[in-house]
Formats: sequence, C-alpha cells, structure tokens
Amino acid sequence: MLLKSMLLWCIFSIALVLICEAQTKKSGKVLTYEEVNDDPYALNKFYFHLQPVYGELFATNVNIGFGVQMDYQITRGLGLSANWRRPYARQTDFAREVAYKNQDNVDNNQTFNYLEFGGTIHLSDRAQKGKSKIILYSKRYRGNRWANRTPEKLVIPSQVRKVIGLRWGGIMFNSTTDINQAAKQQGVALVDQENNPVDNAKLYGNINTRGIYAGIGLHIIKNVAIKPHRDFGVLVNDLNFNAFVDVMYAPSIELDDIILDGNIVSGDQLATQELGFRAGIQGKFNKPFGFSYGAEFGHRPSLKERGFYSMFKLGFPVFGFPPKDFTRTYR
Repeated sequence: MLLKSMLLWCIFSIALVLICEAQTKKSGKVLTYEEVNDDPYALNKFYFHLQPVYGELFATNVNIGFGVQMDYQITRGLGLSANWRRPYARQTDFAREVAYKNQDNVDNNQTFNYLEFGGTIHLSDRAQKGKSKIILYSKRYRGNRWANRTPEKLVIPSQVRKVIGLRWGGIMFNSTTDINQAAKQQGVALVDQENNPVDNAKLYGNINTRGIYAGIGLHIIKNVAIKPHRDFGVLVNDLNFNAFVDVMYAPSIELDDIILDGNIVSGDQLATQELGFRAGIQGKFNKPFGFSYGAEFGHRPSLKERGFYSMFKLGFPVFGFPPKDFTRTYR
C-alpha cells in the first residue's frame, strides 16, 4: 500500500513539474512590443481610388464595370467625395445589350453612367480608449509558408476615433431600361400617340435621373503601429471604416419618348418613384498605396417598381496623399 502511494506521488510530482515547465516556456514566448504610433487623427488628406470592378444588381439595369473615386478632407470637420462609374462595354450593360439585339425601336439604348458627389460634416468627433487587432506577419511567411499558416492576431490597447457625420450630396445616372417589363409591373397598357396599343412591341427607353441625398454616417478610425521585439517588422492597423444610411430624393426623373414605326410612345405613361433610400459600408486604409472596398443596397429613385438595387465595388490601387507637414514615422 505504501509503495503504491509513493508511486502515485512520484507520477503526480513529475506531471506537476512538466506542467510548470510548459507554462514557463509559454510565458517566455509572450510577445512584447514597442508602440511606434497611435494617432487616429494623423491621416492622409486626399485619396484617389481606381476601381477596376464594380457590380450592380439594379432592377432598372444590371451592369458591371469600372470607376474612379476621390476623397478629400478639407478640414478636420469637413470632407468631400466624388464617384463615377460605367460599364466595361455594351455586353456588361445588360439592358442596353438586350435592347441592341431585340428591340423594335433601335435608337433608345444609351450607356449606363453614374455620378455622385457630396460631403460629410462632422457632428461628433471623439477618440477613446479601445482595442485593435494586429495580424502577426513576417516577410519570412511569404509564398507557400504564409498560405499554409493560420494568421495569428495580437489584440492591443489603442485609440479608436469615432466620427458621426451629416452626409449630403447629389446623384445622377443615365440608363437604358426595359419599358415592357416596367409597364407590366405597373399594370399599364402602353399606347402610341394615336391611342393604338403597342403591347406586342419590344420597347426599351432611356431614363435620366437627377437627385440629392442626405443621411448619417459613422466613421471608425484606427491608426496604430507597433514594433514587436522579435521576428516581425513594424505591424499596423490603419483602418478607416464608414457605415452610412441615406435618404435620396430625385425631383427630375425623365423617361424619353419612344419612336416606334414613326409614332411616338410617350414616356409619361409610366410612373416614377422620386423617393429612395440606401445603407452601405466603405473601407480604406491610411497608406500611400493600398486598396478599398464598398457595398450598399436600397431603393434608388427610378421608374416605379424598378428602383431596388445592390452594389459592390473594389478599389485598387488607392493612392493616399498626406498634408505637406505630415510625416509617417512608421513607414
């Protein structure tokens, strides 16, 4: 009995020593670092986004293409932005492509073009204590070594800047759209100027919308850099993330008249929806050379029953230009 007790005690002692040794080794691997920068106000002043791809599931006209975007922070409390998009070609401007191949009225097929410009006035701008996730990346992980690793993350205390802003601006777009589908959705029997029904014709028309928007946006900004004391270079979390909700109003929505066999089919027969809304996100990084992303969905002012849309866009490269007196101490 005594021998058995001694044997169990030895096993327990050895296990305890091994656990303590493991804990000691683990604690010896705790990553320490030096803070290089933690200033969410030290941001680039101007960004120029090249957007090689965007896609819109728009009830008026599905389209895929490219665009450009510019963001300019005039002062700490006021920023401006502009965005322009258009399809790659007729084949990715889907209503126009179908119209080109199938319509009976051959002249009504304009290219989709979208232009937006506006700004944000800061209503609240505060930095507070928070946390940032830093991905532990080393140049030694390039190629297959990085692909085969599960990225490790370090959560550190940092300043988090939160800006609540009033958004405002203007929107305009031109597009081809399916007139037959719009009439069907609205329950309208189309007629020409002589009151002859044109239900059997394949009709496409040009719609031109001009409007304004206003809403609220929330910016979350982190701009922290650290230098770990082993294995890694300078690691950064410099996200500039924006979530927003807007109301859109378009007092000018024009559907061009359609010429069919020498007769006029008035665009005024179809109803329009002047009021719309959207919600979305946008993100970029405080780098001289980086990328950006954005997505939104809602109901855009257009023909009635034809306003729903969802859109995504990717920006690369994105060029960031700092103020003249701005110095990056961690690049």
